[in-house]
Amino acid sequence: MDKIIKIMKKIKIRNILVLIVLFAFNAYAWFIYTTKVYMDLSAHVSSWDVEFVSDQGGITSEVTVSVERVFPGMETFERIIQVNNRGDMEASLSYDVRSAKIMDEYYEIGQVLQGSSEELNSEDIENIISNNYPFKISIEKDETDLAAENGTGYFKITVKWDYESGNDELDTEWGRKAYNFYNENPGEDSIEINLLLKATQASGEPEQSNGG
Repeated sequence: MDKIIKIMKKIKIRNILVLIVLFAFNAYAWFIYTTKVYMDLSAHVSSWDVEFVSDQGGITSEVTVSVERVFPGMETFERIIQVNNRGDMEASLSYDVRSAKIMDEYYEIGQVLQGSSEELNSEDIENIISNNYPFKISIEKDETDLAAENGTGYFKITVKWDYESGNDELDTEWGRKAYNFYNENPGEDSIEINLLLKATQASGEPEQSNGG
């Protein structure tokens, strides 16, 4: 009986030692596995931090540019939105012209103009406001990719009406319209352009932006 008890004790001790070894091995293996998973995740997550800072203050990705009054020989209107890239991926800039109001004329994406069957898109609206008036409305953006971590870029919107645009008839027509609009609509801006500013990962991944 004593021999049996001694044998049972040896078996129990041996089993306990085996269990301890197995537990230690499994714990080490789990530590290696979880560390590897954590490192793999860290290696593939990139920060994305882009902000649009208007020269009028605030952070935004949608902006309405307003010009109170236009007339031949006016001082050139200019508005600049600076873009800061603080993420660790390069960014490319683009924009959509969502709508434009030129005195009592209005255009927006999806609108169908009289005599046309096609809906307006951003490019259509930009072409209209750039070419159909004696004053010149232009939208510029930084064409280079914004470097990661500290890259900066810009959007610039200008409205210019030279004293002589080269078309006296158009100058006279729209000069009269601008004068009448300003007098008949006190407090209302002559020009309003709504833009959606966008920053896209240079790799072509979906758009991301701060603000709103």
